[in-house]
Amino acid sequence: MVGHFPLEGDGCVPALFHYIWSKNSIKQSCPLVNVPDTVVYKYRQPAYWYFTSKDPSGGIKMKNKSNLGNVKVEESLCSKPAASNNEVVAYYISSEQTPLGMQTTIEHFNVDGLRDFLYNHEKENNGILQRFVDSKGYGNTLFRAIWSPNVFHVERRANRIDMADKKYSMHQRVVTFEGGEHFSDTLTVTDTLLGSQIQRICESIVDHCGYQLHLQGDASHISRMVLHFKMDDHSRIWFLWCSSIRTSSDEIPADTRLRDTTPVDIHTQLSVPDSIRRFLGPRSAGESGSRSQSASRRAEFVCGPCQLVHGDLCAKVVDASRKCEITYKMVIAYHEHHRADVAADPEAVPWAGGDGELQDDDDLDPPDDDLSPPPAGGRWGGAGGGGEGPGGGARRGGRAARGSAPTLAGRSGG
Repeated sequence: MVGHFPLEGDGCVPALFHYIWSKNSIKQSCPLVNVPDTVVYKYRQPAYWYFTSKDPSGGIKMKNKSNLGNVKVEESLCSKPAASNNEVVAYYISSEQTPLGMQTTIEHFNVDGLRDFLYNHEKENNGILQRFVDSKGYGNTLFRAIWSPNVFHVERRANRIDMADKKYSMHQRVVTFEGGEHFSDTLTVTDTLLGSQIQRICESIVDHCGYQLHLQGDASHISRMVLHFKMDDHSRIWFLWCSSIRTSSDEIPADTRLRDTTPVDIHTQLSVPDSIRRFLGPRSAGESGSRSQSASRRAEFVCGPCQLVHGDLCAKVVDASRKCEITYKMVIAYHEHHRADVAADPEAVPWAGGDGELQDDDDLDPPDDDLSPPPAGGRWGGAGGGGEGPGGGARRGGRAARGSAPTLAGRSGG
């Protein structure tokens, strides 16, 4: 039965749940492992439901097929502890192969969102629906463990927003690895007690799965894996899901070229659905370096540099969609283009501290990519408003003539 669950791959690897549920030689599931209610979806339908028994010696259990209906799932996952300070009840993790690699998507739900997901949404990709476990401490916190026989590393990702702070959207409060880095803090776990606990759980999973693989006649073992964990308010560690796993044959081939050297996917491409990215702002997961706009344009951006330069001239809250990217090259070229203006009349230049107003001819022509280097003296000739720069553009009244190349004017000698 276990043979129908391939124990390799990247993204969300639901097969691992079946291995840790399977019984060992003493009729027990994988020791030390706790799993929150987890419904595995295959071919758009719920196929398996794993959970941890309330009996301390019960281990990992699996519900009967008759309990996999939406009503049962909703009833079970929506029951939160009375002491919970947030509305999150579950999340759905799914993966799909894209031209850029394996893409994993995580979507969190409150009661209404879960109900809508169960009854109205198409489950396009195989994945898992899992009960949300409240983290111990301030914000939502996950641990990512990288295990191999020779290397073990645990990374902690903690959301900076209090889960009880309703001033922020639910999605801003729960994102960790799938959200932008500005939402959370990343730290290496240095707590030896916590690290050793997670390491023992990883080793228990490796040993238990190795027994199951041998039981089905597959002489192999787990060689590398990346697992995600969470600690609850009672300091109980929960195994959430596996994002990458590799197996190796017990019979080491003489030719090392035949060995599986494929690395595990340490930095899985995690993201949130497109419908949720607007709640996370322009720097949401999967959009690093991009400037995607929010669906609803809101006045939420303060022009900081203008506030420093112009005072009340431009410092106000404006539509975030009006932002544009500039490069250091553009800033330097603009500064060099107007240095002679400062030398001639500093009071007339707003960014030099004066009270003057911007003129219509302050627009900067596109910078020349082939600007010549300065002379040996380190300065361009010309000062004030009458000099002539290397581009040949004459300066009139401290400003470049229309249609001429930007002039790099230096300070007067002295």
